[in-house]
Amino acid sequence: MINFLPTELGWRLAFAVGVALGLVILLVRRNVPESPRWLFIHGRDQEADTLVEGIEQEVERETGARLDQPDQYLTIRQRHSIGFGTIARTMVRSYPKRTVLGFSLFVGQAFLYNAITFGFAQILETFFGTPSGSTGYYFAVIAVGNLLGPLLLGPLFDTVGRKPMIAGTYRT
Repeated sequence: MINFLPTELGWRLAFAVGVALGLVILLVRRNVPESPRWLFIHGRDQEADTLVEGIEQEVERETGARLDQPDQYLTIRQRHSIGFGTIARTMVRSYPKRTVLGFSLFVGQAFLYNAITFGFAQILETFFGTPSGSTGYYFAVIAVGNLLGPLLLGPLFDTVGRKPMIAGTYRT
């Protein structure tokens, strides 16, 4: 097997990449505003109103047209937290088909995709005779595929449609 980096440097570099990704996530979390609904639910209604007014003003400025007043209004109750039971009841009662679909996709990933991916090195070594030192290259291909897949297929969800794309990408 070809080693690009000495072992004592490679693991440190991998750790540093993880730290850099963590810092990027912290920066994104700090600079992306909460949704107005979340703000309102958690008692920050003035912040929510300010955020919505800012968005509306920006849209009016960009389009040059005044926005129409809404026909309907949402009723949102303020609360400190939402329990798992409330979420589960809402999902099952209001969205039973979506709940079954989401659960099926979750099970498909958790038990099928992850089972193959996490055991991939052992499968390659045991059943295909791949040398134990070279299985990392196969994981690199999987990692690149996991990055490129959503980037290349993502726009198709808008053009082809959500349902055919979910069915098609899980079928292959």
